[in-house]
Amino acid sequence: MKIKVCGITSIDEALALSKAGVNYIGFIFYPASKRYVLNKLTLDQIKSIHLPGVDKVGVFVNEPIANVIATATAAGLDMIQLHGDETPNYCKEIANQYPVIKAFRISTSDEVAYKISEFIEEVDYLLFDTASSVYGGSGISFDWSKLANATQQKPYFLSGGIGPDDASKITSFVKSNTAGNCIAVDLNSKFEIAPGQKNIELLQSFIPTIKAL
Repeated sequence: MKIKVCGITSIDEALALSKAGVNYIGFIFYPASKRYVLNKLTLDQIKSIHLPGVDKVGVFVNEPIANVIATATAAGLDMIQLHGDETPNYCKEIANQYPVIKAFRISTSDEVAYKISEFIEEVDYLLFDTASSVYGGSGISFDWSKLANATQQKPYFLSGGIGPDDASKITSFVKSNTAGNCIAVDLNSKFEIAPGQKNIELLQSFIPTIKAL
């Protein structure tokens, strides 16, 4: 199982997470986020981060396509995560230039298979997060059983309030038929000292358990 840590705002943290075995580091380019990376790092600084085996993911929310591409180029991003209300055609345009992770915010009433159906052919990966009043980073989990029979077609990232106490829950989920094509776990707010400041020691102790799955 791969690991993505999102909401990175420090070069030192990126380096430490690389040493800990993280596969993806996420930089949030959404100004309303408490983890908005450009409050802490410049595009040139992000571009200077080169970590073998680690992909730099830019997270965007309802941003004009031209801005996404310009930012991705300037920051040397490897992948784009779209975490807003982007349309299938919007995703397709981005996917012509970068691998795309499309995030879906899952509520108790959502039919997951229906929600993702128009995006399956347009993106490279899916990500399932919890529906809330904010675009990600809510620290709230959702009912993973809702992913049953809906996640066989595309590899996906499991997100939404995953914390240090969830290792056994993740292990059971990954080994179940419900997990489908789950390839990675996305970690953020439950592994922080403050928004954008990761608890590296906590991550270092958690990551090996998940990587072994």
